[in-house]
Amino acid sequence: MGARDGRIRTFLDKRRRLYADAELSEAKLRILLENVSSGVVVYQAINDGEDFVFTDFNSAAEQIEHTSKKELLGKSVLDVFPGVRDFGLLEIFKRVWKTGTPEHLPVSIYKDNRITGWRENYVFKLPSGEIMAIYDDVTRHKQNQFAIRMSEQCFRAIADYTNGWEVWISPAGRPMWTNPAAERVTGYSPAEILTMTDYPQPIVYQKDAERMKRAFLSALKGSSGNSVQFRLQHKNGKILWAEISWQPIYDEKGASLGHRESVRDVTARREAEEALKKAEHEKQAILDSIPEHVIHYDKELTILWANQAACRSAKMRREELIGKNCYEIWSLNGEPCEGCPVLEAIRTGCNQEGERTTFDGRIWFIQGSPIFNEYGAVVGAVEITMEITQRKRIEESLRKSEEKYRRLVNTHHAH
Repeated sequence: MGARDGRIRTFLDKRRRLYADAELSEAKLRILLENVSSGVVVYQAINDGEDFVFTDFNSAAEQIEHTSKKELLGKSVLDVFPGVRDFGLLEIFKRVWKTGTPEHLPVSIYKDNRITGWRENYVFKLPSGEIMAIYDDVTRHKQNQFAIRMSEQCFRAIADYTNGWEVWISPAGRPMWTNPAAERVTGYSPAEILTMTDYPQPIVYQKDAERMKRAFLSALKGSSGNSVQFRLQHKNGKILWAEISWQPIYDEKGASLGHRESVRDVTARREAEEALKKAEHEKQAILDSIPEHVIHYDKELTILWANQAACRSAKMRREELIGKNCYEIWSLNGEPCEGCPVLEAIRTGCNQEGERTTFDGRIWFIQGSPIFNEYGAVVGAVEITMEITQRKRIEESLRKSEEKYRRLVNTHHAH
């Protein structure tokens, strides 16, 4: 009996240790499951595996699903989460319960009348016959991915189809990204731009190279620049005019990411400006060569421009005339002349003519013509004035001679 009692005591000791170890393991498992960020749910199969009821639900799952463990225990998963069938998780529960083989449900969207969200599930069978699902709510991650993807798509849509050439330069001065407009503006493909070790020198005209090198170094130090014009040498050798602006780029922590350059081909605009300057110069040369006074006024009779004949008449330089009112210079009383053809042209919108005598006794023929803006409103006038003093004197002499002749004729007939 003594040996038999010893064996029984040994068996009972081992069983107590096993129970103690099991209780300790369960306690450790409980602590682990309550402190993980993933949701952990335990289910018991009912109706021969056609449905599953909740037997455990950790804190993380409560936070994910915005519900409490007490409200779920003993309830059917089909009642609490009616979308579980369409989600595909119920079929996985059935298979894992029957086969004991763990399965993974990749990130999928779960929907029912109460909640919608992206979930990733791992399901396996416990020794007790229950099944356990460990899952994560990846909704925010998916939303962030979607936002990033949309941001990238918007960026590409804007950057790839903008008319200007856009370049991102690293803090070290190397091109990191460029849009397709690079090839249209420079003749170099984006790949060629990104592999330039001495960017931007190959695309800058030699005579502007030193100036643009200083601007580039300034940009690398964090400066901003706006609408700086330079000559660009196209890959085919043609010299073009370009306009560049640049802006530093920083990350959310304020660290430099380099700078962005925006370049536009302004050759057509420069050529138009040069043509306009040439036309303006030619117009001024022609108007300065004629003896008539030509003066451009605004609606208040302020002189905006005058030719050389008008300047000589006023004994003033063009710069001195511009900004003054005509009646300050040519009027006898320092006020607008009554019936002034220029004022009448501005008032009526029609050409007007008249004669005036200045305080020095000279006589002038004046024509006023209105100037209209693109909307048809009068914004000023042009005055063309010609001195007719000599002509008037000749006309007066001829008139007097004619009168004298008529008197003589009349006296002769009277006798």
